[in-house]
Amino acid sequence: MALTSGWSVVGDPAEFGPGEEFLLARAATNLPLLIALSAFRRSGGGGTPPLFGWWTDPGGTVGGAFVRPSFGPLLLGDMPVEAAAALPGYLDGAPHAWEGRSDLAEAFASGCPGRVVGPRLRLYRLEALRPCSVPDGFARPAAPTDHDLLDRWYEAVTRGHGTLGAVAGRLAAGDLYVWETGGRVVAVAGHGPRFGSAVRLDLIYTTNEHRGRGYATALVAAVTRSLLAAGATEIVHVATPASSATYQGLGYQLVADYVTFSRSA
Repeated sequence: MALTSGWSVVGDPAEFGPGEEFLLARAATNLPLLIALSAFRRSGGGGTPPLFGWWTDPGGTVGGAFVRPSFGPLLLGDMPVEAAAALPGYLDGAPHAWEGRSDLAEAFASGCPGRVVGPRLRLYRLEALRPCSVPDGFARPAAPTDHDLLDRWYEAVTRGHGTLGAVAGRLAAGDLYVWETGGRVVAVAGHGPRFGSAVRLDLIYTTNEHRGRGYATALVAAVTRSLLAAGATEIVHVATPASSATYQGLGYQLVADYVTFSRSA
């Protein structure tokens, strides 16, 4: 339904133009929504019917958006707190879960009671890449020969909920990198798809026996340099508060905290 102000909610991504334009204009802080929208278009649907919406202020300016994918939680993009608080009243039913910036997720919960599940995460954005110490070894793009190892690591990172064939697809896309030392791969880091000049780091993992030696930090720095060289100007990463020192040491600055809510029974 179209409104002159407030929320406009549609089920067809082809009708989501105003919301998508808003997300693309602020891609760095809305990458999960853009990735979900892109994935839905590639898959053609399935699961719960998706919803897409944008919020328009009384002056007619689009100032917020959300995406409810076919699978997973409803994703709250940038928006005013009052828009998040009003959103539950425009939906066709309460979502089983939702995630977004902490203040927005909590405002949504005022109209759809729920509880925080999982860890609080933090979004960091690169200000300027800083030098770091370089451990033994070197960074390189992941190769098909790394598939089996990275597939096991991916399952460890996702706790067994990884998408079938995800590593093979990412190897083909060329968005995974590894740190190799002494002929052995000890860490992996990657990045998601790029939207405009914005891209998000992900899948950063080091085996337990190789942690604390600086491999992942050096690899993240190498991936960041590669993205900058390729023209990305907004590089972000989501991590736990415990990782703050590592990313801030590389020049990533805190943007906001993010949480996931699950609906109360």
